[in-house]
Amino acid sequence: MEVDGFVLVHGGFHGAWCWDPVRPKLALPSVAVDLPGRGTRPLTGQPVTIDQCVEAVIADADAAGMSKMVLVGHSMGGITITEVANRYPDRVAQLVYVAALVLPPGSTVFDLYSLDPTPAADPAGVMPLLDESMAHQMFASDLSPEAFAPAHAQCVPEPVGLFAATVSGYDSGVPATYIRCRRDGAVSIEVTDQMVARLQPETVHDIDADHDIMLSQPDVVADL
Repeated sequence: MEVDGFVLVHGGFHGAWCWDPVRPKLALPSVAVDLPGRGTRPLTGQPVTIDQCVEAVIADADAAGMSKMVLVGHSMGGITITEVANRYPDRVAQLVYVAALVLPPGSTVFDLYSLDPTPAADPAGVMPLLDESMAHQMFASDLSPEAFAPAHAQCVPEPVGLFAATVSGYDSGVPATYIRCRRDGAVSIEVTDQMVARLQPETVHDIDADHDIMLSQPDVVADL
């Protein structure tokens, strides 16, 4: 399979920085995307949409000269990579879901976690950043608090628009791989199993890791 490289998409509250431990270990060129609302694409006071996220991925792939990519998404990044593949299937050679969300079509992250949808009343608003202790417990309990602290310091509030985003389906025809974290504190193994069944990937890798596996086991992620 001829591909130009990897395009890496972060999840909620994170940014492109979360792939820094993985990128030097990859055998092909890579680009890590900042989705709207952080890093190189800060909030503008306008709602953040899944359309904008798809456009960000394609813009960064184009800037890196990648016409054919392996598209990797972590956590809420699964929503974005699914829609990129649905809209640009000829650009994506493989989808890799890293502890990533595979929502039922039409469903949202608000629905998945039975969250109060009131914040969605302000589509330009944000979901507040979790405090460091809770974030450590949910995302990276396999790292020491001291090792997780620098990562949490780079996390940001998540645009409400992405908690309300939906996917149109899983029929892009792009082959998929799922990396399932057996100690995931952000997505229960029962919910993960449902998502894997929904996606029906060609390959599933089960890893003894918490949610932020790209921070705790970058060698494993790069190898897979």
